[in-house]
Amino acid sequence: MKNLLQRLKGSFKTRPWRAGAYSVFAAILVIAMAVVANLAVNALPASVTQLDWTANKLYSISQGTEQILATLDKDVDVYWLVEEGHENNTMEQVLGKYGEFDRVTVTKVDPVRYPSFAADYTDQTVESNSLAVVCGDRSIYIPYSDVWTYSDYEMYTYYLQYYQQEYLDVFTGEEKLTAAILSVTSDDQPVMYTLTGHGETGVSDDVLSAIELENVRVQELNLVSAEAVPADCAVLAILAPARDITARELGLLEDYADRGGQLLVTTAYSSEDMPNFKSLLADFGIDYLGGYVMESDSRYYSYGYIDLVLPTIGRHEITTPLLERKLVVAMPDSQAMVVSDDSHAAVTALLTSSDTSYLKLDVEGVDSYEKADGDRTGPFLLGAASENTDTGARLVVFTSDQFMEAENSDFVAGANEDLFLNGVSWLVKQEQSISIHPKTLSGERMFFTDSAAGVLKVAMAIVVPVLFLAAGVGIFIRRRRR
Repeated sequence: MKNLLQRLKGSFKTRPWRAGAYSVFAAILVIAMAVVANLAVNALPASVTQLDWTANKLYSISQGTEQILATLDKDVDVYWLVEEGHENNTMEQVLGKYGEFDRVTVTKVDPVRYPSFAADYTDQTVESNSLAVVCGDRSIYIPYSDVWTYSDYEMYTYYLQYYQQEYLDVFTGEEKLTAAILSVTSDDQPVMYTLTGHGETGVSDDVLSAIELENVRVQELNLVSAEAVPADCAVLAILAPARDITARELGLLEDYADRGGQLLVTTAYSSEDMPNFKSLLADFGIDYLGGYVMESDSRYYSYGYIDLVLPTIGRHEITTPLLERKLVVAMPDSQAMVVSDDSHAAVTALLTSSDTSYLKLDVEGVDSYEKADGDRTGPFLLGAASENTDTGARLVVFTSDQFMEAENSDFVAGANEDLFLNGVSWLVKQEQSISIHPKTLSGERMFFTDSAAGVLKVAMAIVVPVLFLAAGVGIFIRRRRR
């Protein structure tokens, strides 16, 4: 027994045992270092551990959002309503960025396991990967269908028809989520009044929801019995009136503008003269011509309809997001405007028809919309922003009563709705909402001429393989000579 213990003790001093002990110790040390490193990395914010290499920073949040979140003075709960195993990767990474801010708490809730959870925030059928934004007793529900949209209507319908799949490539999650956070945390919610009593078109439910998501409350206003435009009116919308406003209403609207009021106007075709309505626009440096604008150049109309105008988009805070995304706006049955010769306001063209467009002032009973003698030639303003630098009054006007209809906005990937909402945000002076843009997954395409494509094919099919073969032969010969 004693000899056995001595041999065992002696084996500990052998070189193989010491080498094995060192290996075990090194392995334990490496494992411990890996555990500590993982714990340290997991404690770091996602902005440090997850680098966003995408061209449009799909997984990042903008500087505007960061400034808004950093200055929050109220706690916000963001509930991610998603089924286990069906998490959208983009949303997961973006929500992780929001969760890094002290005032924002992001919680994942499975609507299948907790079906009644979302009932306090919406009466809609909850879509997986939707969001509920809550602050105190105020909340906003953002359905998944509003977070992911499409940029190409034809591609969307093609995939839906042939593959029974939705072609969704535009991520609006940051835009919608930041707007919702602003809305539920704001103590002072702007009010947009919509004028009634003149056959106005009003606001559809979809547009109304989008406006409210921008932290703007919508109410109707009839000036027949009112003494003045309400003091809490942040924006007064006059949406495609069919009849002229009265002289008394014009006086109330001009008083409102003199106090620095903000006006949002859309127009509709009318065979009747509307002098008071025209006078209101003239106060902002715009001559309203009416009629219907037609395009003779096929580059500026769509699907063979010369009255479905695709105008040139001018540069302004309202239109910058559309220009950056290279979007197109569709203006069906639009009326004509021009800048007044004696304009005393700063007018910016938002939408302009082409030089070859023309104006049909009277389309009732007309057999043909083709250009005729006497038709005025463009270009015409189809959308404009005007600002009175003395009073601070602002006006945004679009000359179509149909451009906000869902089918017309969907036709151009939602660009019409984006333009309208950006106009609202500019008028209520919430420019930070305009600065947060949707992001598309569609990459930039590289186009080649036929000759360049031929050269590239030859290079890839012949030149590159020959170069690799020559390099291999050279290496083989060099090694044989050693």
